[in-house]
Amino acid sequence: DASRKLILKGVDGVIFVADSQLERMDANVESIENLHVNLKAQGYDLMTIPYVLQLNKRDLPNVAPVDEMVRLLRKKSEPVFEAVASKGTGVFETLKGVAKLVLQELTKTG
Repeated sequence: DASRKLILKGVDGVIFVADSQLERMDANVESIENLHVNLKAQGYDLMTIPYVLQLNKRDLPNVAPVDEMVRLLRKKSEPVFEAVASKGTGVFETLKGVAKLVLQELTKTG
């Protein structure tokens, strides 16, 4: 929690990386709520900041279905990316997704 608060100072965008394993779903929900609280403490709103959701560890046998994860974790119409970070799958796409949103926001605010 303390390190998240420090990391969130001055952010332009956020990637929430969710662990796709079924047994991690409660922790994902708790963590995303914690992110919302910590962003608010820094003066940001999860509903307006450039934000993407990454569903990681999709290669494991005990993963939650994508639609279930999206139902539990998606907070707005943010882009959702599937990934296997240990193999690099989906990592660049996720980064590109948040960068696109950040650039759109910077263009709007001048």
